[in-house]
Amino acid sequence: MISDDSIIFWKCYVLYHGDYFVQPIYLTISLDAVLAESYFKTLVNQYKQQRRWAWGIENIPIIYRAFLKDKKISLSRKISRGWEELAGRISWGLIPIIIAFLGWFPLIFGGEQFNQTVLALNLPRVLGYLMTFAMVGLLISMYMSLLLLPPPPYKMNIFKRSVMVFQWILAPIVAIPLGALPMIDAQTRMLFGKYMEFWVTKKVRK
Repeated sequence: MISDDSIIFWKCYVLYHGDYFVQPIYLTISLDAVLAESYFKTLVNQYKQQRRWAWGIENIPIIYRAFLKDKKISLSRKISRGWEELAGRISWGLIPIIIAFLGWFPLIFGGEQFNQTVLALNLPRVLGYLMTFAMVGLLISMYMSLLLLPPPPYKMNIFKRSVMVFQWILAPIVAIPLGALPMIDAQTRMLFGKYMEFWVTKKVRK
């Protein structure tokens, strides 16, 4: 299995009939980021890593089959857990595209008759409100992320600090090429039986 780590949780969850949870341990750890010889190769490797993670949707049929056989897990817990896993996998590939494009599709393809309706006239305003709310959520995520970061091991200059903030501004831009597309790629490959091998992310130390 490509997503060998996440299936460990689900196997334990079924083994103990739902009486199982993971206790997080809050420790400072050190991890390697995706880094290749060049910036372009780094982007390619990041895409491949996201696609490997997106292959975790292979857990869905395993989870559902186990839920059908297990009579000790309550129906409400099966529905909530099953829906949470499925919705998370699907929204990963759809939400960035929906936010970016789908709201404008009725105006582009609705034709002259639709464009003269009250809905068409108010649609840009409604989309503006939705994008504002989304931006507020992004700003809150950025603040919380910077707040929870441990102190840097050395004194960072103002340029490096500004880059850490600027990367959050790029989040809506990279959400589709490095978020939605890898998920769609993985799900499409699985749909047509184009199975992939476990690809190890290349990391170069500098």
